[in-house]
Amino acid sequence: MGSGKSSAGKGIAALLRWRFTDLDKLVEEKEGMTVAGIFATKGEEYFRKAEAEALQDVSGRTRTVVACGGGTPCSDKNISLMKATGVTIYLRLTVDALVSRLSRSRTDRPLLKDAGPDELHSIVQKLMGKRSSWYEQADLILDSETMGEEEMTAMIAGTVRSKGAYL
Repeated sequence: MGSGKSSAGKGIAALLRWRFTDLDKLVEEKEGMTVAGIFATKGEEYFRKAEAEALQDVSGRTRTVVACGGGTPCSDKNISLMKATGVTIYLRLTVDALVSRLSRSRTDRPLLKDAGPDELHSIVQKLMGKRSSWYEQADLILDSETMGEEEMTAMIAGTVRSKGAYL
């Protein structure tokens, strides 16, 4: 959340001349409401099931860069599917950098609903504590704080090409 997955994903897709898909957008289209709306009316568990179904659907596509939500890889089934069907990438940032980005973001993020500045740091730190072991399973881990977006997308596209990942 806030790491730049969607922005980087679009750049990687452009460099590879592949399609770009945002998993949250797929869920929103299928459900007919925003992620925030799904969380508010049906709950996180329902959203995670819809997200897993969307991941299953998109994993069969070829030449597609997929930006997943921050919670997507946080299950054995999802991370296994992601690693079996593509190259997984973790855009790593410190908690402070994520909080800085998220506090400036205009995106409605259900897990951060009504969080003030102090609470935001605590919530992000807790989420990273729960999620980082999943994220660390990625094929490629980049400290995106120290890289410009252009450099990062070029490196990722080159890695995908070198792995012969024309899935």
